[in-house]
Amino acid sequence: MPTINLSKKHGKSSDEIRALTEQLSQLLQQKFQIKCQLKHQENNDTLTFTRLDMSGELCLMPNEAKVTVKTGFLTAALTPVIETELKRTLDKYLA
Repeated sequence: MPTINLSKKHGKSSDEIRALTEQLSQLLQQKFQIKCQLKHQENNDTLTFTRLDMSGELCLMPNEAKVTVKTGFLTAALTPVIETELKRTLDKYLA
């Protein structure tokens, strides 16, 4: 299974990070029918998500965001497209 691993430095506050993870969770569920689970912890917010043939995790920590996505057989060919879109989205929201 192909795996995408990305990280991005940021200067967002804890409140901004919390709002961003909640916004992203709602977007993924409403627009793409992706099941999400959001976990707020003291030092980070973690959003895990699953959809047919794909799963992943977004961990937003102070000063850094890490994304891991595993694609399966059906979505493997889309891995480069998904990675490009994830990079663009991280740049947009964490600039």
